Amino acid sequence: MKIRKALENDATNMALIFNTYIGKSHMVVTPRQEAEFIELIHHPRVCTLIVLDIFGGIVGYAYVKPYSDRGGYAGAGEVSIFLWEGRTGEGFGQKLYDLLLPAAEALGYHHLTAKIWTENTGSIRFHERNGFRTVGIQHGIGKSGGRRVDVTIMERV
Repeated sequence: MKIRKALENDATNMALIFNTYIGKSHMVVTPRQEAEFIELIHHPRVCTLIVLDIFGGIVGYAYVKPYSDRGGYAGAGEVSIFLWEGRTGEGFGQKLYDLLLPAAEALGYHHLTAKIWTENTGSIRFHERNGFRTVGIQHGIGKSGGRRVDVTIMERV
């Protein structure tokens, strides 16, 4: 397994991984385009990491980005992590966070937020193991398959 910073030519695979979750009950609703990931990769306040399996294929990615563009939130970041469906529970996510969380601190982030669909209990447990705690639930804020879903807000300070 190898972890490295994301490159522009990874954007296509990042979009594919993200978009495979569209329509799943506890994940993504709106597709993202390759250009959005290219912008993310080149953003000066974003750290984007790619995890490769032993055969060199991309298994997933994680990133930290600014929580808000407003100056009062400087030092606050938001983390996201996505792995190919069926590749969770193999340690890839932990390896990503083992590098991402210190990288976030090096970028000046002292407060990290994760927004997780509440029914995604595996991700909530994963974040708890990485020092995040639940600070609230936004009821009915998301929509998937024609129904409203809750989002759990977690923080790591």
